[in-house]
Amino acid sequence: MKYELIKKMEGLEMYGDIPDLPVELDSSIGERFVGNESDSWLLLDHFVKGIDKVCPNLLDYGDVDFFDGSKCIILKKWLEENKGTDSLRLNELYDILYDFVSRAIELNTGVVIEL
Repeated sequence: MKYELIKKMEGLEMYGDIPDLPVELDSSIGERFVGNESDSWLLLDHFVKGIDKVCPNLLDYGDVDFFDGSKCIILKKWLEENKGTDSLRLNELYDILYDFVSRAIELNTGVVIEL
C-alpha cells in the first residue's frame, strides 16, 4: 500500500484521472509513503468501508484512487472523527494520511491512495 502527496499537478503523467508520480520522485513534485501488504488489509477492513459512506471511492485490495482537494476535505474530517483506534499501526497510517491530506488541501492538489 502507498500514499502519495501530490505537490504539483503541472507536468505529471496521468493514468486516467489519477496523477502518476515518477518512480524517482523529486520532493518538489510529491511525497510517497510506502507501507506493506498487511497495511493494505488493515485499511481495507477499517478505512475503506468507513470513508466510502461519505466519499465514494474505487479502493479495494490492489486498487488505486485519487482524492482531489475537495475529497481531501471530506477525508480530513473523517480522519479527525475516526482517529484513536485500538490499533497502533492503524493510528500511524491515519496520522500519515492526515498529514498528506492536510497539505494537499493547502496546496489545492490531492492524494493518491493505493491498496
